[in-house]
Amino acid sequence: MNTFWRKQGYKITMILISCILLAAIFYVYFLRDEASDFPVQGEAAAFELSDIQGEPVSIDNTSGNVRLLYFFFANCPDVCPPTTHMLSKVQERLQQAGVFGSDANILQVTFDPIRDTVDTLTKYAANFNADLDAWRFLRGKEDETKSIGEKYGIFINKDPETGFFIHSNTVILIDPNNQIRMRYNGNDLNDEKIASDVLKLIAE
Repeated sequence: MNTFWRKQGYKITMILISCILLAAIFYVYFLRDEASDFPVQGEAAAFELSDIQGEPVSIDNTSGNVRLLYFFFANCPDVCPPTTHMLSKVQERLQQAGVFGSDANILQVTFDPIRDTVDTLTKYAANFNADLDAWRFLRGKEDETKSIGEKYGIFINKDPETGFFIHSNTVILIDPNNQIRMRYNGNDLNDEKIASDVLKLIAE
């Protein structure tokens, strides 16, 4: 046995090392990439709301495109304006890539329809240079939009005294097959990262 190992040990060791390296390469280039791609987190809840141009917009009639979904209210004193500004930068990047409107959309739903009138949202959208053909600002009844948000895991609570809302500040990435693939919060609310993810999902 000792004689065999002295003669063959080096070859066996090199074969084992080669196998380990091949396995590592396979993992890095195939399995890890699959695992790091946007895992399906569930079906996007169905809804239909009107945009500020009076057109019906639903999950079904926007399927085939990658969508970013954001719940907000225009009078928000803190997180909504900077997040909408971030989305305007995503729009710019996707326009530069030639996919905004043709392969990607932004759906932004207000849960404060009493104050967020069509006129209010039109002015709000203009402040962020929104392309209204592809960045759709959506309205519905307050209870309806709150229910839709909750189906997407968004916490929404109205302060009865001030009329302001406490809410989750989350942008949701939905694939062309109406599946949720990513949720962006906090430090993930980065226009470069989100635009890059949209382009990767388009290319899947």
